[in-house]
Amino acid sequence: MSPRNRTIARRHPLALALLGALAFPAVAQDSGVGVDLQLGNAFDPSGTAASGCSADGMSWLTAARKRTPSGHLYPCVPDFGQPRELDGGWLFSGSLGVGYIHINDENNTNWLRFNDWSDGLVARLSLAYTRPADGSHVDVRGSRINSDNQYVKATWGRAGHFRLEAFGRSQPNVTSGAARSIWDGVGSDYLALKSGLTPGGSTHAEVAAVSAGTSPQVLKVVRDKFGLSGSYMFSRQLSAYFGASHEQREGARPFGGPFFFAYIAPGLGGAYETPRPIDDSTFNFNGGLRYAGNEWNFDVGYSASMFRNGSRRFSYEVPFGFAALVPGFDNFPLTLGEFAYEPENDYHNIRATATRKLEGNGQFSLTASYSTSRQDDDLLAPMNCASGNQFGLTVAPFAFDCSDWNTTAALSQRSADLKIDSTLVNARLVLQPADRVTVQGNLKYHRQDYKGDYFAYNPLTGQYGYIAENGAQGSSVPLEMGVWDPVLFPSVLTRVRNLPLDKDILEAHAAVDWRVNDKNTLGASLTFTRTDRDHREVERQEDTLVKLTWSSRAIDDVTLRANYSYLDRSGSDYNYDPYHFTYSTDLPGFVDDGNLPPHTVAGLRKYDVGDREQHKATLIATLALPANQTLSGTLRGDWNDYDADFGRQDYDSLGASLSWDWQPDERTTANVFLGYDRSELGVANVNELAAFGNDPVLGGDSYLDAGRWWVDDDQRNYYAGINFSRRFERSQLDLGWNYSDSRGETGYRFDSADALAYPALAALAGNGFSPMTHRVNSFSVTWTIPLHPRIDLRLFDTYETAKLADWHYFGFEEGLVTSNRVYLDSGPSGYSVNMVGAMLEVRL
Repeated sequence: MSPRNRTIARRHPLALALLGALAFPAVAQDSGVGVDLQLGNAFDPSGTAASGCSADGMSWLTAARKRTPSGHLYPCVPDFGQPRELDGGWLFSGSLGVGYIHINDENNTNWLRFNDWSDGLVARLSLAYTRPADGSHVDVRGSRINSDNQYVKATWGRAGHFRLEAFGRSQPNVTSGAARSIWDGVGSDYLALKSGLTPGGSTHAEVAAVSAGTSPQVLKVVRDKFGLSGSYMFSRQLSAYFGASHEQREGARPFGGPFFFAYIAPGLGGAYETPRPIDDSTFNFNGGLRYAGNEWNFDVGYSASMFRNGSRRFSYEVPFGFAALVPGFDNFPLTLGEFAYEPENDYHNIRATATRKLEGNGQFSLTASYSTSRQDDDLLAPMNCASGNQFGLTVAPFAFDCSDWNTTAALSQRSADLKIDSTLVNARLVLQPADRVTVQGNLKYHRQDYKGDYFAYNPLTGQYGYIAENGAQGSSVPLEMGVWDPVLFPSVLTRVRNLPLDKDILEAHAAVDWRVNDKNTLGASLTFTRTDRDHREVERQEDTLVKLTWSSRAIDDVTLRANYSYLDRSGSDYNYDPYHFTYSTDLPGFVDDGNLPPHTVAGLRKYDVGDREQHKATLIATLALPANQTLSGTLRGDWNDYDADFGRQDYDSLGASLSWDWQPDERTTANVFLGYDRSELGVANVNELAAFGNDPVLGGDSYLDAGRWWVDDDQRNYYAGINFSRRFERSQLDLGWNYSDSRGETGYRFDSADALAYPALAALAGNGFSPMTHRVNSFSVTWTIPLHPRIDLRLFDTYETAKLADWHYFGFEEGLVTSNRVYLDSGPSGYSVNMVGAMLEVRL
């Protein structure tokens, strides 16, 4: 994208989205079709701005409530008020609400998270025009909590002919409610230390004083999104759809910033939590043609997504200096850290589906799709030190010249030049050989090709590798710069090239549904998936999945649904280190000095490709009671065994929920729900010896039995709620209570002190961390009072209290600077917040 076009994109995103819609039609506002289409906020979650249920019900024939096949009541038809007749046969209904809210706490991250509540004006708008004679309609809806939390949507169309929709929205994500940054320039791509701090020369006391004396600030990332979509029917059979959107993210969030050895050697180097700036945008396009005939259906479409960054990097000054850890060495000072942003990339997809109706309610469909993901972003220089300086250790050959590494001339290529091409073919057949039997089969092939090789090679020096942590790591420890040299460092182990992950997926699926009688239906399916991967621990993975279902209405007013599935995952022999070729060990001239550490313990199994056995079951019961009542409950379980000595060993979860719904008439609704779930995760591993070795097998010179450890993580959640709404003759009352109680316990055990990072603390280690708790109680009341036949006053109050505890942040109440580690905030904290407000609503 040229500088001029980038400026247009950033200053006029809506205009660009509208132009893009004309060039690249689409059906949705996201690269994933059908995702992220809901517009709303905490004041108007549904985006409908309706009030209560319509007394006319769903049908002109009867106002009686109807139920779904599973026994649940259909949602009521929203009441938008009685429309007024206008000239030309148009009907109009609408409302406007303007109010004010006050909150007693505007700084708690958990309370603000996705709403960014603040004192001020709030508004809501709804306008609806319809013309029954020809099906024309115009609809405008919007709501505003503040400039970072708002939406507006406009729709224009005529039933059976066309539809056009435009929208804009802002969605906040508060990432810290009370951040104390030791840097100026938060939100920019250069973070300079505050006055009183010296890059690379500050003391612990100076940094702690600046952190404690800094005014807390809110860090947040705001998504502004604009889009246009629509459809047009050329005839009853042929239609077109299109859409485009532009999303801009801006703000800051907590992020890492290492500068080596602040844990192993306290007082040397540093570890920093930085306020990383966020400034990026995504353009999405989608479009296509559909044909729906008596026998044939066709759908041909195109979608695209383009991601761009406002900046290529961000840098931060570091307050602490560091020193060489090996006697006899000194180091050159480094005072700047740097991170590259996610690479800019493009995605394009073309797809086509043909469907043929067969005799006996059968159907055959064939889908073909081709997509390409391209990443050709300009690459950054290996490091950003100033020309004329040196870094590393002052003793040859460990001293490096900045001019050899701080320009793009130090790269083997100037841009990434990488892409992934993906091909998908999917065939599906559905047959109904008998009135009560449906059979279906599916065959799918999916291929992903990684194209492009990148070698970390510096043509200025003839060396391979990358500069670790902007030079900090190799300036503390010899041979850990991240550089391999065929003469000076021929035995250094370092990553030198990218990792292509090609894969082929072949999936076969067969299923049958049998309606045994009018009350019972049975189903069974078998799915076999074979995945062939390049450069992964398991080259060929085979998944066999069996599913059984049962649906019954044999008991009066009761619907039962039961599901069970069994998954067996196996594959070829497990290779604990398939990445050898990406390291310097694969380069000609590499010298094995006998001290190469193993990639990992040979018995480690990665859970996404290793063997796995899963049992999963669900039972759902729905009871239809008199007076429009519904009682429903769910039981579910998921049990997983990974057959691993090291890595994830098991993951089990159980859950249950119960809800009661009551809707006796259009003026009253009530709901009560209860829920419980629990999960258990087991992980095992082994600590390697500090001196390392070269044997990957347990019991060798790298991994001793004494270094084994186990972790059991248990999570338990309770949740409950009550909601009640009643419309009286001259007012409406809404009450709500929601409760959630989560508790996580992480226990551990180990064979000896050799299993710990700090063996000297073994006597204090205990057998588990303090429980993590998250308990939230929320109460809300809304009272709507009519002041005039067309004017209502809505008063509302929300009180929420929370008790939060996270052992990761214990001790931060004493300060955010500990040793040479700097943090932004003290983590989640409890709160008691009361939000009150009033809104004047006028029916237009």
